Amino acid sequence: MRVQPISFDPDTIIFREGDEPVGIFLIESGEVEVFREADNGRHTRIAMLGRGEVFGELALIEGIPHTRSVRTVSLVDCLLIEPDQFKEMNEQAAPLIRMLLRRIVRKLHRTNDVAYGRSRKADTQDP
Repeated sequence: MRVQPISFDPDTIIFREGDEPVGIFLIESGEVEVFREADNGRHTRIAMLGRGEVFGELALIEGIPHTRSVRTVSLVDCLLIEPDQFKEMNEQAAPLIRMLLRRIVRKLHRTNDVAYGRSRKADTQDP
């Protein structure tokens, strides 16, 4: 499998909610913030990711635009698996593995949506 090393400066938007998938990113060093933007411009942090973690995989696997935005918090070095490379890997996988992967991704989306809904509700409640 070929992967492309890629680096990002601090406070760089890697992709925004609604962007088409550009690949799967594996963080080698640094930290990124996964967030959602509200219509009023505020954003809700979904997660902080660091070394050894991946992002961008859900949109690529499902073939849909990103449902979250990602920005760097520090200098970030990643390995990037581009869509064509992932497609080739996926085609070589057994049908059962592909089916399991799709189901796991759907489950993750539902879990993320529930967590985001709870987070938004907490943000709108008065202290």
